[in-house]
Amino acid sequence: MSRLKTTSPDLEEKINSAAWSDAKALVMEILVGKLTNMPKRAAKFLPESFEVHSYKVTQHQIDALDDRYFNAEEENDAEEATALFMAARLLAAVMLWQTATSHFGLCEAAYEADFASDDNR
Repeated sequence: MSRLKTTSPDLEEKINSAAWSDAKALVMEILVGKLTNMPKRAAKFLPESFEVHSYKVTQHQIDALDDRYFNAEEENDAEEATALFMAARLLAAVMLWQTATSHFGLCEAAYEADFASDDNR
């Protein structure tokens, strides 16, 4: 069971019941939407010229943002921490989408993407 089932069971079912190419496109649409609507304070932490469909995300980039997030939390800088958290979650979602080999992987990408907004922090 993917983590998405705990937060958005209808979306999980939609991804799992779609053909592979349709499921991949659906999650891509979610990722692009999150990037498009990401507040500037969070988007500034993304790599320059970042595009969901073509930028190769590395675990090192995600880890670096997570480290900065934890430091901001320790320093009680809530606004910076929130922005870093959203950026890290979007990068994690994109990396999961890029490396997905199953519907489960796409569900995990959608789950991470859900936390790339103010609504779900």
